[in-house]
Order: sequence, then structure tokens, then C-alpha cells
Amino acid sequence: MADHSSPLREEPINGLKPLSNADGFSLPATGNDLERVEIPYTGGQPLEDADFEDDDDEEEEVEGEYVAVDHDDVNEYPYWFRRPPVHHRTKLDELHPFVQVLTESNVDDCVKVEQAFPEHERCSREKFLYRLSRCPELCLGLFTLPILGEDEPKPRPTLVGHVIATRTSSPVVTDKSMELPPKWQEERMTVENGEVVGHDEYGSTIAIHSLAVLPEHQGKQVGSTLMKSYIQRIKDAQIADRISIIAHGPLVPFYESFGFDNRGPSKCQFGGGGWEDLVCSL
Repeated sequence: MADHSSPLREEPINGLKPLSNADGFSLPATGNDLERVEIPYTGGQPLEDADFEDDDDEEEEVEGEYVAVDHDDVNEYPYWFRRPPVHHRTKLDELHPFVQVLTESNVDDCVKVEQAFPEHERCSREKFLYRLSRCPELCLGLFTLPILGEDEPKPRPTLVGHVIATRTSSPVVTDKSMELPPKWQEERMTVENGEVVGHDEYGSTIAIHSLAVLPEHQGKQVGSTLMKSYIQRIKDAQIADRISIIAHGPLVPFYESFGFDNRGPSKCQFGGGGWEDLVCSL
């Protein structure tokens, strides 16, 4: 991975030395950008008060090659030249996050992240192995990797949060879609009572089974960032008609903020039931 650190630029630009707090700020690149800056004074007078009619009659003789200027009348630079906007770093910025599709190599990482849930609602290690081997393209992780110095060894990225999903032919998440097929290592697809168990590769609904964040990184917008990225990826790929998830009542507004519609109480009894069906149409 490339080193993301970069030395501060100290060379003057057009005679102006960059400010110490101007990281990430750039001056206007074109004349059009400068034309939008309003200069409210001319010759020390407001524009509306300046007299332009008798310039020829009121010309003054100037001795020598220079004109004395009262510096109190010289306009200051526009505000954005003097005080460039400062980006306020957030707790999420401090993680230097990036998102990436998960694979079987991330099973143990996912097991650790899943501990954010009560034990009776957690996905088992075998289910992670099944889902990450059968449909890894539907599973996304947000990782953190600190910026490294030149001679520092590259550590393994830390999984901070994940979205784990499969396909289903139902418009909502069902208990069958959440189950682990008993012979998943031998059979490509298992059908019971006319319904596919686990991942249905022909389903047009993406069924999210887990959106989890490590407890120590909760409250840093990891979950919302991950969900926004996930929804956008599915939309851009055009691989499904909708995304569905089940959630308990207190989390319903969170998912509604991303465009999910509350379809009412879910029939799912996973983890003891008490879920709401939420669907985001694509």
C-alpha cells in the first residue's frame, strides 16, 4: 500500500507562502474564479461615491516616477485568501478508513466484529464461512490502517465494521434465508418446502443478515458510512431490485434515514423474534 503521508509544501506560490493551516486548500485555478471576488472600494472610496466624470480636468502632476500611497486605504485580501476554511477532523478520519469486499480470509475478523451483538443474535463462524465463500461480492467491510512511515512494516488492516448478506427470492428477510444449509459444502442449493435455504443465487432481493461495528469504534459514523457505501455499490452494480433487513424498533429510524421503508412486524423468529421488516427499493 502506498504511503499516504506527504511533506508540506514550503515554496512560495506567486510570491505568497502557504499558511500553516492551509493543508488541502487550493487557490482559484482560473481567471473566472477570481472574477467572482467583489472589490468594494476604488481609490479609497466606495464605488458608488467615486467620481469618474472629470478625470481629465482634475489630473494632478506627479513628480518623479512614484506615487505615495496611504496604506490605510489599501484593501485587504478577500477573507478566503487570509483565512482558508479548515477541515475539522472527525473520529472517523482518525481511522484512515477504506472499504473492501470481504473474503474467506476475513472469517475470524467478522467473528470478532459480530460480538457487538447479544450472543443469541450473533452469526456463527460456520455461517460466516458459508456466506463469504458462497457470495463474497455481497459482503463488505470497513477497515482501518494507520499511515505508515517509510521504514515501518505494513501491518494487517483491522476490520472495524461489516455488512454480511445473501440473496433471497422473498421481498423480505425470512428465517429460511438466514439458515445454514445442512449440506452446504456438498450441495450448490438446498430447497425445503419450496423455499431455498440460505443463499438463493437467483434471488432479486439482497438480504442483509448483519451490520455490525466493533464496540470500541461505535459512535464514529462507521455504521452509517458503511451502509451508505453498501447501498451505493448495489445500486451501481444493478444486481438486485431491493435490499432488505430486519431490525428491532429502536434502530428502525436509523435504517429509514437511508431510504428503507418499514413494512411492519417480521415473521422471522431468529434470536427470539421481535423484528421489523425494512425494505429499500433500488
